[in-house]
Amino acid sequence: MNNDKYVAIIDIGSNSIRLRLSLNEEVVQRKNITTQLSRDIVNGFLNEQSVQRTLVGLCELITDCIAVNAQIYIFATAAVRNAKNGNEFCELFKKVFCLPIDVLPGEDEAEMGILGALAGDDGCVIDVGGASSELVIAHNKKIIYAQSIPLGAVVLTDLCAKDYEKGRALIGEYLKKLPAPPVRSDCVYAIGGTASNMAFIHSGIKTFNRDLTNGIKASNEQIVHMTDNFYSLSPAEIRKKYNLKQLRSHIIHSGALLISELLAFIGANEVCFTENDNIEGYYLARVLGKRYEK
Repeated sequence: MNNDKYVAIIDIGSNSIRLRLSLNEEVVQRKNITTQLSRDIVNGFLNEQSVQRTLVGLCELITDCIAVNAQIYIFATAAVRNAKNGNEFCELFKKVFCLPIDVLPGEDEAEMGILGALAGDDGCVIDVGGASSELVIAHNKKIIYAQSIPLGAVVLTDLCAKDYEKGRALIGEYLKKLPAPPVRSDCVYAIGGTASNMAFIHSGIKTFNRDLTNGIKASNEQIVHMTDNFYSLSPAEIRKKYNLKQLRSHIIHSGALLISELLAFIGANEVCFTENDNIEGYYLARVLGKRYEK
């Protein structure tokens, strides 16, 4: 009798959709498709072209899951949660694929991020996505601080293009509204697509390998230098110099600026990039039942 159990977690993010496929709790496949669901949002509505790109990509991921008869969990974050037609997107998805989408509230999204990064331990995590950014702190096995701003790498690029001062001022407007973090964290963990790509660039390796980029650290000064460099280069120059995907090369400057400004906001001296993020956290929470204390 074959007792093999495949479990698939699919993350519908603001910039990309991702698959985490495990067999008997061991990850056997990861796939990432950039679809930029939150790109060109008009009056709060998801763009039809972005929706179609995302549905096509999801078809590819779900086909991989069906091929091994995996149990499928699907969750969505800020792009779907904040869109005026987010419910319509979920209904269309359910009609096409006969599967529900778990649209995470902001509080749950924050917990999934820190749970994936720290696996229930204490610390501080910055999660810069496509449509929002979260700052979460856990202390004594409890989440004591969880804040979100509606700016991610895609949204900030849509609003400010490559205007550094405009982007910095807009981030500052939102950060001024946040309460001060209750404890100081000298080293902060950064997760999300921007963090992953910055770790890849900072590591100096030529081909992405999550085992080599996971745990890479950078000082505040190095983050600022990288951010300035992204703003000084065109997307084509970024692709050529750093071997980034085309869509990522258009938004990496905004994501880096968000990380830089969030680090300054909490007064951290350095950042540790980790590849373990909300997709890992969702698996721990929904499949294994691991959560932070309330």
